[in-house]
Amino acid sequence: MTLSTSPRSAIVKKWQHPTSPQVQMLSDPSKLEWKLQGQIVMIPDLPLNLLVSTLCNCILQHMQSMVPASRIWSLWLGKMLMNKKLITASNLEDEDMLVFSVHDPKKK
Repeated sequence: MTLSTSPRSAIVKKWQHPTSPQVQMLSDPSKLEWKLQGQIVMIPDLPLNLLVSTLCNCILQHMQSMVPASRIWSLWLGKMLMNKKLITASNLEDEDMLVFSVHDPKKK
């Protein structure tokens, strides 16, 4: 087996190319400053070695939204993406659809 066909080299090769996922924000008309109108946006050229938490920040910046990043849950294929994981761990590919939802703050 040559290096170019090994699973490891395929993963490394995939990491070299950025991804451009689509993100659907939920609609929340109660807080207009958050700019959550159910829109779908494409986030171009994200490196696959980003943490999910960094991805959330990138998306909020791209959308110019004022939602606190700590209140965002990102879902892909119905599963919540964990903030401390790399986005490559979920096998996210170009034009895959992420769904962002906002949760209530934790009560102290």
